Amino acid sequence: MVSDPLAFWVPAQGSSAPGGGRPDTTVYDREARALEEVRREIDAVLGVRQDAEQRLIRLRDVLSRADRTLAEARTARGEVLAKIAATEVPVVSGPPTALQEQLAAAAEYRRQAQWHRLSPLLDSLEQKAEDELLRARESLTAVTAPLAVRAELRGRLDAYRAKVTRHGLAEDPLLVERYDAARRMLWSAPCDLRVAEQAVLRYQRTAAEALGGARVPEQGGPRDGDGGGKS
Repeated sequence: MVSDPLAFWVPAQGSSAPGGGRPDTTVYDREARALEEVRREIDAVLGVRQDAEQRLIRLRDVLSRADRTLAEARTARGEVLAKIAATEVPVVSGPPTALQEQLAAAAEYRRQAQWHRLSPLLDSLEQKAEDELLRARESLTAVTAPLAVRAELRGRLDAYRAKVTRHGLAEDPLLVERYDAARRMLWSAPCDLRVAEQAVLRYQRTAAEALGGARVPEQGGPRDGDGGGKS
């Protein structure tokens, strides 16, 4: 209870009129903001308590997918080293143990109902887990890039072979020789991608000349409009 309500009355400056002024509610406004802050914290704690188990399950799932992707990347790296020659293949690191330790700590906070500690830890872990999954996927893409290049070269070679076959040139001796040479390189292990690409380009150029002298670009597959009309 306020013993003297007029103690909170602030007279208007420069006015002598009775009742001129306003109540000073600064203290009450500050307390109201503090209470609102407490209310928000309570709501946040209640929300964490309600959603904690599902969030922990999702975290375990994301980290599990990241671990599986890294394992796939490590397997793929071994395959690339065995099948592709003279290639720099990035090393695939293992899963960070710190995230698993933090996940275990979060589960312990939930069991002990330490919601004020669990809430910020879950927020941090969710972002870190997504980052880890992205890193794992990028590692897989990086180590399998040479295999993707080899597959693209194989596709280009076979696409040109199909084109010359449609034009009745499949038995041309020079085309057969250069196709077989490129194919041996691409289907052998380890495959030197630089040498194989040059072999594919030689076959493409020979095919283009046989089809009417069209110029073969440095990269890319055949187009229906190259030389000899539509195919």
